[in-house]
Amino acid sequence: MDVPILIGYMALLFVFGSFLAKIAKKLGIPDIPVLLTFGLFVGPFLGIVSTIDAQTIFSFIGSAGLIVLLLMGAFEMRWIVLKRVLSTVLRLDTVGLIIYLVISGLLFNIIFGIPNLSPVGYLFGAVTSATDPATLIPIFANSDIDPNIAVTLEAESVFNDPLGIVATSLILTSLGFVSTANPIIEFFTLAIGGLGLGYLGGKIYEYIVRNRNFGEYISPLTMGIAFLIWYVGEEVIPSLTGYGFSGYMAVAIMGLYIGNVVTKNPAKTEELDNLAEFGNHLSVFIRVLIFVFLGASISLTVLKEYALIGSVCALAALFIARPIGVLISTAYPNVNTLKERVYFALEAPRGVVPAAMGAMIYSNIMANPSIIPSTITAYMPAEAIAGSILVTTFVTIFFSVIIEGSWAYRLANKLFNV
Repeated sequence: MDVPILIGYMALLFVFGSFLAKIAKKLGIPDIPVLLTFGLFVGPFLGIVSTIDAQTIFSFIGSAGLIVLLLMGAFEMRWIVLKRVLSTVLRLDTVGLIIYLVISGLLFNIIFGIPNLSPVGYLFGAVTSATDPATLIPIFANSDIDPNIAVTLEAESVFNDPLGIVATSLILTSLGFVSTANPIIEFFTLAIGGLGLGYLGGKIYEYIVRNRNFGEYISPLTMGIAFLIWYVGEEVIPSLTGYGFSGYMAVAIMGLYIGNVVTKNPAKTEELDNLAEFGNHLSVFIRVLIFVFLGASISLTVLKEYALIGSVCALAALFIARPIGVLISTAYPNVNTLKERVYFALEAPRGVVPAAMGAMIYSNIMANPSIIPSTITAYMPAEAIAGSILVTTFVTIFFSVIIEGSWAYRLANKLFNV
């Protein structure tokens, strides 16, 4: 791709994306569906942004953007507040996530007419299992909703991001894109290894900054260590051991450690305030790029072929799989009222992580369709797997943000009289 073309894309997306996001804010709606729609118009509809170029750019923007967003999302999560709702968060992010993944995957397979045990549907379930803190936090920041309810959903969304990525990585092994000798060991090394690596990254960061004043360079230092931790988990350790540590999980844990331990040092308050401000601004750039390029990366042919059936899958995932997962996972011990559990079930917008994972999976499959075993492609060709996952993920994000973002206040008012 030529550099002038890339710079032209950036100019177009940032200028028009900013105007559209500002309009969305004035109208009181989330910016995600607006940015997705803008991507569709400049991509498949008008052809201003090449679909191939969008997919190429996304292969970098998706991974790098996730690292920054996970780091800053966890950095802003306070442990003292999290402890109050930790029991519910853990159940939502483990039992609830697994139930959602299984039910949404089964529904996907049934709707698309492929075998019930095909990993294709469960890959969709894993990709869309993560909710979006970047959508939830602004919703709750300007509302009178019980802080415990808000923190529960925000914390769930921060920590189910890396868990959703771990689940996606695990299911990709059955499609031939990730090799592992033992999937069970792979799961524990990804999750627990990511936890340990993130804690180590936080300790190293604390040691480096404790006696040094980095001033304006604290932001590049922090981002550099986060990228390094991700690289060690995703590339270095697998090359040495054959098993990977989740770099995304590690980055989230590192962010949590920095935000709750390093920030207690009064000498570092100004530096870490600068880091938070920089991270928030950078996150805005990343959100614009991710969602516009996601929309632009979908070809018109693929969109037409899977939009209708993908919409059915998306609505089934949002309003069948998610409620069942939440209601079962929070049933015992029953520390939340039924109204709170209903609110948790119906307020879970998807966002950055599903967007990035869906587009990256599409790109990988389209680049290497022959890797997928013939036992899977016998029922669904590789191109169909890629297209169906991408489009269904797209409409899941779109519907969840439009519907759940718009009714957040009204639903809370109905249930809690806020």
